[in-house]
Amino acid sequence: MANGRMARGSFFLWYFPSVLLGIMLKFDPVGSPWDSIVALLYLISLPVALVAAIRRSHDLGRSGWFALICLVPFAGWYLVFKPGSIEPNKYGPPPSSAQLNEATMSPIK
Repeated sequence: MANGRMARGSFFLWYFPSVLLGIMLKFDPVGSPWDSIVALLYLISLPVALVAAIRRSHDLGRSGWFALICLVPFAGWYLVFKPGSIEPNKYGPPPSSAQLNEATMSPIK
């Protein structure tokens, strides 16, 4: 499910909506009619963001467990800005431009 590697740009496209929904949920006034909708969208986005973070960790040559760094506030941005390894690693070859186009369509292989 979370096999392979993901480039920085693709990771940002799949991780950012989860971050944005989390911020909206935090600052949404209690009792707002949007509370349940934002909460539901946030819960739906979490598994997608987790798979993207695991694949991004693989691009850095690290285990999927390294994706837990996203639980530390602002530490998840490390996965956005740190360049991946340009050589093949134990998780596969580096993402090519064809794979980047495919990865922007679906984070789950």
